[in-house]
Formats: sequence, C-alpha cells, structure tokens
Amino acid sequence: MDDLSDFRSLVRLTDDLGYDLIGVGDTPARAYELYVSLTVAAQESRNATLTPMVTTPFLRHPAATATAISTLHRLTGGRVMLAVGNGGSTRRVVGRTPVGTPRELRDYVAAVRTILAGESAHVDGYDTEPLTRVRAMPVYLAADYPKSLRLAGEIADGVVTTVGMSAEHVERKVRTVREAAEKAGRDPDAVEIWGFGFISIKDTRAEANAEIGAALASDVALRLKAPHMRALIPPALLGAVEEMERRYDVWDFAVGGKNARLLEELGLVDFALGLTGMTGTVPEMAAHLRVLESLGVSGVLAAVPVLADPAGTLRRLAQAAAA
Repeated sequence: MDDLSDFRSLVRLTDDLGYDLIGVGDTPARAYELYVSLTVAAQESRNATLTPMVTTPFLRHPAATATAISTLHRLTGGRVMLAVGNGGSTRRVVGRTPVGTPRELRDYVAAVRTILAGESAHVDGYDTEPLTRVRAMPVYLAADYPKSLRLAGEIADGVVTTVGMSAEHVERKVRTVREAAEKAGRDPDAVEIWGFGFISIKDTRAEANAEIGAALASDVALRLKAPHMRALIPPALLGAVEEMERRYDVWDFAVGGKNARLLEELGLVDFALGLTGMTGTVPEMAAHLRVLESLGVSGVLAAVPVLADPAGTLRRLAQAAAA
C-alpha cells in the first residue's frame, strides 16, 4: 500500500487481533523495500511472527538474504521466518522470466540455509565467507504447481500455497506435499502448510465477491496458461477463460472495475473462488476454515492490498477464526 501510516496501523491492528503471522510482499514493482517494511512492522508489532511473503532468488544474493532476515531475528527477539518463492513480478523487474525452475529455487534455499548455519556456501562459482551475525530459522516455500509442491515436501519446513473455496484443490495440494515428504524420508506431518488467498468477509457473499473481483480476474487471466493449470478448467468454461485472457486489462485493479465486471459477465466467479478466493459471512468463513483445517491447512493468509476495507476484513476474519 502507498500510505505508510496505513501500513503501520494495519500491522498494529493485526497484532492486536492476535494473528500469528504478518507477511510483507517483496516486489519492487508494487511495494516498498521488503526489509525496510519488515523493520517498520517489527516496530509496530509485539507478538506476530514476521516474514517476507515471499522473497525470491536473483533479487538478492543468498548472503544478503541471510543477513537481512537474521538482523530481523535479533531485532524482534526471534519473531521471524523466511518464505521463498520462484516467480512473480519481482523476477520481471530484474529482467528474468516470470517463473524460475525448481532447481534454481532448491539451490537458492540450500545456499541461504548453509549461510544461516554459519557455514560457507558455493554460489555462482564462488565460496561465500562464513558469517557470524546469522541465525538458523524455518524456511518455507511458496508453491502452487506440482513440481514446486513436491520440492516443498522434500526440503522445506513449511509451504505457503494458494487456497480457495474448493476443498478438492486443497486436498490435492496437501496430498502432493505429504507424498513428496514421505518419499524423501521425512515426516509428512512435520511440513506445515499455510494457505494464501484473496479473502473478503461481508454481510453477504455477493458483497464479498465484488470486493475481490479484480484480484480473482487477474488470476484467471494470467495464471492458467500452463498445461497443468489448463487441466483444472472445466471444459464448459474453457471458452470463457480464453475470452478473459483476451480482454483482460493489466492496468485495471479497481474494485468493481471492468476486469471484475468481465469475470462476472463470463460466469467465472465461482470457478475463480474455487482456486484462490474465500468469501462469505463470518459464519460461512468459520465453517470453511474448519474444512481447511480438516484437510491439513494450519492457517490462512489474507491478501490485504487488494481489499477496499482491509481493517474490516481482518476483524471479521479474526471473528471467524475464533468461532
């Protein structure tokens, strides 16, 4: 968000409401500098764990990431974890393809972990100098696609994956992570799973759907091109998705804007909600959170910047979680 005073107040509210985790995005195209923002969040919070949501290789050398997150560890008394992903607008800013490979992500995480342990890592053909002001900590992977979900099961302390209203999609992702962990000789239940989604809670589901319509439209228009994502589209909706991809306006993020209206016009709202959206009243959200928990999801993260009323949603989500 552009107003830092709003950011400060939302961090304080989130912490006061008892949320376990506060994440800050790492994208120069859309947000302020990650570790400066996390330092501000550290000053405005007392209890919540802080994390990048998420950082990515190629923007910072592994030693820079290890030093930055370790500094926050000292500043907060240990209230930090590290979440890493392999794609998004951050990569485009530095001129790379939108999505990295699992090998690139695996190598980056391995190097960061080695440096956090105070050891020397081999990076880009060079051996790093062992650092003394570093601290080992949990490393989570952001993962949505089969390869990255399997990688998370193999190497990560936890995974952050998009979840929506479809229990079937969530169950498939959890199963992929658990099976990969077991195959790697790990305890599947030791890999914590957090869900990330566009969440809106209003007096009616229709009102909630309208608030996150632009964000849902973005996912449908931009994230379903790969073959394994194409396979998730019901045949009856394929034409509508293709029309969404053709007519999507990359500059429109407005609540109730043309992208949100187009999503509704094409009959794609429920499909989009199944993938990455969670909406409803407080009781409806409480029921869905219980479903997610039964599937193995430890907690959910709400994408706050897309909301017209983030404070209201945070309050209502806290009510739903406590119900």
